[in-house]
Amino acid sequence: MAPTAAPEPNPLPPALRALADPTRLSIMLMLQNRRRTVGQVVDFFALSQPTISRHLQTLTRAGLVRRQKQGQRVYYEVNPGSLRGVCVGLAESFPCCCVTISPTTDATAGRSKATRPVKNRTPKEKSDG
Repeated sequence: MAPTAAPEPNPLPPALRALADPTRLSIMLMLQNRRRTVGQVVDFFALSQPTISRHLQTLTRAGLVRRQKQGQRVYYEVNPGSLRGVCVGLAESFPCCCVTISPTTDATAGRSKATRPVKNRTPKEKSDG
């Protein structure tokens, strides 16, 4: 029996693979302002409920979305900490983005701040007149 070739590893982290799909990206944008049920998400798309459920499951497995059951309803919402980590990690991977993470934290939200260096600007000269 001939040995089978090992599957080629996918170099993208699960979160980036999940966000690569336009439907899942649209779902993330829907969930950014408020949590929603599967039915509310289905109503927005011309896709079946099982298809939307699979997309939500992919986003949940990637850690981008949280699932919360209340009674018989299941609500989905963006996991902001995970999404922030993906965004900062991606930006830090490219030196041209000039993103640095400062050790200070936002006291009100308890999260790290990503800062972008400000380009040197020459001060405007005051005109006498």
